[in-house]
Parts: sequence; structure tokens; C-alpha cells
Amino acid sequence: MSLQNWWKYTIGYKEAGDLLLRNALEGGRQHVLVFPIIFLYRHYIELILKEIIMNNRAFLGISENFPNYHNIDRLWEICRENFQKVDEAIDPQFTKSEEYQKIVEGYSVLEIDLRKFAVLDPTSESFRYPVDNRGRPIVVDKKNVNLKELPELINRISEALEGISVGAYEILKQKEDGMHCYD
Repeated sequence: MSLQNWWKYTIGYKEAGDLLLRNALEGGRQHVLVFPIIFLYRHYIELILKEIIMNNRAFLGISENFPNYHNIDRLWEICRENFQKVDEAIDPQFTKSEEYQKIVEGYSVLEIDLRKFAVLDPTSESFRYPVDNRGRPIVVDKKNVNLKELPELINRISEALEGISVGAYEILKQKEDGMHCYD
């Protein structure tokens, strides 16, 4: 496995979601635009989680298959498991520090936000297709989606995940370059 940098993809989906959301909130077409908005943000979150997983696995020397499923909760679970392994590999003493505990608390806050978002579309079908993979209609209760509160949620998720993504990229890059700055 090698270094993954999917920034152009991940940020593209997020920025497209931002543009559509702004348009929906200003133009009043929320009932139509809600579907692509949620899909774009969901795909952004899924891609950035997968990028983090791939870079952490590469750092750890884990050669598992690419996670080809869409479950945000499961992808986040894998990320959290790998964070601890990466941190232990870099500095086992750091994982016992107060600073590390604050980082873990931040992960828990992010997890709450990811779950809030994931509940909107647990299978990655609801906002992508009008029917499920068996052809049955998918009923979306759009009342559960508050587009006015969505920017704040997405911004919190984005800020946290992008920081984690950059960190995972940088420590792997340093390792591949033979540097030991992460020590």
C-alpha cells in the first residue's frame, strides 16, 4: 500500500454539497435539492474516512483489502482502532498522557456528530436512489433533515476529519521518506 491523497475528490464533494446547500437555503428548493446535498456530504465523509484508513493501514503495515462498504459507523470504528495502534507505534508513552486523553475525547465528540449524520442515510441508498437494491421504494422522511442546522454539523465533522486526514498522510509520508520526525 502506498500513500493516499484524495483531497481533490473529498473536497470536491464537500464543496459541491456546500454550494447546493447554500443555493437551497437561499432559493427555497430544499425539497428537491435535499437528495443530492445529503448524498454529496455523505460521500465526502465516506471517502475521507477510507483515505484515513488506507494511510493508517499503510503506516502500520496492514495489507487488508480496501473497505468497499458504505457504512460510516463501521468505517469510523476502523479509524478509531487504527488511531490507537498508530499512536502506540509512534510513542507508547504519549498514549498515557493528558494531551492524548484530550485527543481521544475529541474523537468521541466527532463520533457523536458522525452518528448524527449517518442516521440520515445508514446504507448510502436513501438519498442516492428512489428504490433499494431489490427495487422496493425507499421512503425518506425529509422531516429528519434540517438543512439550516446541517452546515454547522458538516463543518464540525469536516474540521475534525480533515485534521486527522492530514495527520495520517504526514506521518506516513515521513515514514516512507525515511524520516523519523514523528518520533
